[in-house]
Order: sequence, then structure tokens, then C-alpha cells
Amino acid sequence: MSRKLEDIQKRHALIKSLISSQNIYNQTQLVKILRQKGIKVTQATLSRDLTDLGVVRVPTSEGLVYRLGTEGGDGALKSRIAEEIISIESNECVVLVKTFLGRAQGVAVYIDKQNEPEILGTIAGDDTILVIPKSIKNIKKVIEQLKIILGIK
Repeated sequence: MSRKLEDIQKRHALIKSLISSQNIYNQTQLVKILRQKGIKVTQATLSRDLTDLGVVRVPTSEGLVYRLGTEGGDGALKSRIAEEIISIESNECVVLVKTFLGRAQGVAVYIDKQNEPEILGTIAGDDTILVIPKSIKNIKKVIEQLKIILGIK
């Protein structure tokens, strides 16, 4: 195994351990803790690590914190994601998903990870996700798939 791969695996294991054992509120805090543990990481690398690990931000009484996406099983994650959605709208070309402020990027990552064949990808702002369908002919099908993916009835 290459040294670089070993470093990544070690960093991922530490990130998972930290997120599981304490409330981490933002990437700046996580970078600082990792440095205290002897691991130097850039914000861009950390962002990729969080995506690779399936880490999501969830609301708590103290604010948004990072959690492992598989915590509580897929059903629990899906219900958390559903709570972030305000509306789903479309025109004849794209689908727009409105979320609560600051939640769009996490929801978009979740949508992208589902690898739905009718969805090319997403673009997220703070509270809006643009969902780009593979074909504009299937907008209604994409909306139905999104409702299933996001746990919306």
C-alpha cells in the first residue's frame, strides 16, 4: 500500500472518530483539531474527505454539527434530509429544490451520491439546488425520483 493511501486512510479514520465522539461545528474547527493531532490538512482536502466519508451537517440544539451519513441507517438520514426541503419546483428544463438556509449543499451531495440515471447532476447555493435532468422530456420522472430520494411523501 502506498504511503499516500495510508495517510488518507489514517486521516479518514481520525475524522470519523472525531465526528463520532464530539460536536464539530465547521471545517475550521476540524482543521485545528487535526493539526493538534499532528495531521496537516488544507480546507480543500478536508472538504473532499468529508464528501468521501459521507459526512453531513445536521441540526442540533447547539447548531449544525457534522455527523457520519450512515449514522442511524439510511432511513434516519433520509428523514433528516426531508426536513431540510421547503419545496420542489420545475419548468420545462430543470428542477429547483428549495431548502432551509445553509442546507442546499449537503442535500445536493446526497442527491448526487444516489447516482440516479435520470439526473446528470446538481448545482447548489445556500438554499437552492438546481437539478439538471438527463433529458428535459423526463422532468416529471425526475421530480418523482427526487421525492423518493429525499424521503418526501
